Amino acid sequence: MKVRVLYRGQWLELEFEGEKVKALELLKAMGLSRESAFVVRGEELLTEEDFIKDGEEVRVVNAISGG
Repeated sequence: MKVRVLYRGQWLELEFEGEKVKALELLKAMGLSRESAFVVRGEELLTEEDFIKDGEEVRVVNAISGG
């Protein structure tokens, strides 16, 4: 399956086995952790257990923190 990901202004196309992938697995494939980035589909913030299906487009947004 393929998922299009918008990350830092660039589109990436990632491939996974099966018909769907968990948001957490997508982050891991990109070398990111749930603490450092979020997955967004449309206007919906996905949890690490939410599934992304074949052909969907999502955004990955880096978390920013500071004091």
